[in-house]
Order: sequence, then C-alpha cells, then structure tokens
Amino acid sequence: MPQCRAAPKRSRLKRRPEMKPGKTRRPMAEGALFLLWASFVAAGCAAVASVLYALQPRFRLVWSTGRVEATEPPLPAPDPVPLRSPTLGGIATLSVWAAAGLGIVGLVMRSLALNHAPYSNLFEFSMSFGIAIVLLYGIFELRSGTRLAGAFVLPVACGLYGSALAFPSQGQEILVPALQSPTLLTIHVALMILSYAVLAVAFGAAAMHLVQGFPLRVEQLGGRYEWLPSAQRCDELTFRAVLVGFPLLAAGIALGAFWANDAWGRYWGWDPKETAALVTWLIFATYIHGRGLRQLRGARKAWIVVMGFFAVMFTYLGVNLWISGLHSYAGV
Repeated sequence: MPQCRAAPKRSRLKRRPEMKPGKTRRPMAEGALFLLWASFVAAGCAAVASVLYALQPRFRLVWSTGRVEATEPPLPAPDPVPLRSPTLGGIATLSVWAAAGLGIVGLVMRSLALNHAPYSNLFEFSMSFGIAIVLLYGIFELRSGTRLAGAFVLPVACGLYGSALAFPSQGQEILVPALQSPTLLTIHVALMILSYAVLAVAFGAAAMHLVQGFPLRVEQLGGRYEWLPSAQRCDELTFRAVLVGFPLLAAGIALGAFWANDAWGRYWGWDPKETAALVTWLIFATYIHGRGLRQLRGARKAWIVVMGFFAVMFTYLGVNLWISGLHSYAGV
C-alpha cells in the first residue's frame, strides 16, 4: 500500500500576486528615483544649514574702534548682541520638510511602480531610513523648539542617503517567497525603520549632552559663548526620544518573530540580525532602567544611548553586508 506524504505547511498569510517581468511602471519608477535624489539634495542643504546655525556664535561683542586718549577712562564694552540668524535656521527647517515631503512621495511612487513596499534591497532600506530620520527630526524640532540637534542628526540621515549610492537602485519586480507577506512584513519593516529613526534623534540629543559636558567655548572677538542647550535639557530630550523609540523597537521585534514563524516555521532562531536587534533592545532597556532608578548620572546616560545607536547601525547595515543569515535576502 503506497504511503501518503503529508502536505507541506501552507502560510496562513495571504501572498501578494507576483508581477510579471517587464510590467514595472517605468516612468513612475524613474520619477520616484528623481524625487528620492531630490530629497537627498534637500537633506544635504538642511544638514549644512543646521551645522552652520549651530556653530554660529550666539553673541557678538562689538568693540569701539575710536581712538581713546590715555587720560580718559576706557570705554565700557557694549552688551552682547544676539547673532543667531533666523534666516539660516529657517532655511534648515524648510529644507528638512522639503526633504521629508519629496522622500515620502518618492517612496509611495516607487511602491506603486514596483507593486510592493520599498524593502526589496539595501538601496530602498537606506533611502527609507534616511527619509524617516529627516521626518522624525522635523517633528522633534517642532515639539522641542530647538534646531541645534539637527547638526548631529541630519548628517546621519545624509550618510544613509549617500550609502544608497553603493547599492543598485533597480527594484526587484518579483520578490523571494519569504518577502511575499505584504501586510505583515510591511508593518514589521516600517516599525523597525521608525524605531531606528527615533533612536537616531535620541543619539543627536545624547551627542549634544556629551559635547556640552566638555569645556567647549569658542573665542569670538574677545568674548565667549555657549553654543548648545544645557546638559539637563539635552538629557530630557534624549529620554523623551528613547521613550518613543524603545516601544516601537519592541513591537517591531515581536511582529518580526510572528512573521518569522509564518515564513520559516519558528519564532526565534538566533539569526544574526535577530540577535543584534535583541542586543540593541537590551542596551536601551538598560538605559531606561538605570535612569529610572537614578543609577546612571551625568554623561554615562548619554554614552549608553550613543552605544545603543551604534548597535542600531550595526544591526541595520553591518549584518546585511558582513554576516550571512536569513535576513540577508535583500542583498545589495
């Protein structure tokens, strides 16, 4: 009597119909690519303007140039005059929102052209990550009322934009089976990118905290000025950002485990990227726990956030580029 083999386990999730080769909406894809690079240019302008705005002296001391006789008492120096240019700050803010708007429209157009969300390769990952950082920094700027964090956050976004140059920009029309769970996977990837972007903003605030801890004062016309918010203010901004990014990261990891069970038949397999994401989560959990118990003081809190963001970058790019695993599906 012939033996019957059990049918292979079928995914519980609905798969997206595959697009036939050659069905890509080429004009829309090219337009999307143009908008993405325009977003890169706008983000670069925002980064340059933010750095110049931050480095601009807050006060200028204007000294009298008149000749003074020796018998006369010296003229007192005038009061410092605020120098931070609202025009330069406005250019930075306008460029941030232009980069975010162009990038979002470009990603939507690319998704429509390729019939899937922009996560098929590292070009799309890098662009999405950079755009998310710019967008969330813009929201952070509105909420916090300070533009100075942009000098630290926006160069990171530009670095991600620039890293996309190293990867092919042509999207994949037909995805591998593991990526054909559009709804669940799209939410998982979106949560991870958003959490990483918020933690990038936290990194910028932590970097301000560390720099503020140094005796960094710039001499300008015989006077001194402080160019960053107070260390306490930087610490508050860092903590607020981490409180937003941490639960997003936890939700992204949990949803990824659920998707992994559908795609590979197990919730957790200690894949390199899974492990790196867990380590990143533990670093930020340590920060929140230590700060809540007041066991972390001063610059140590900021150093943990900086270390956590380096873990984010290793999880995001290092695992894909240097370590093989199940998450290497995107390739380069």
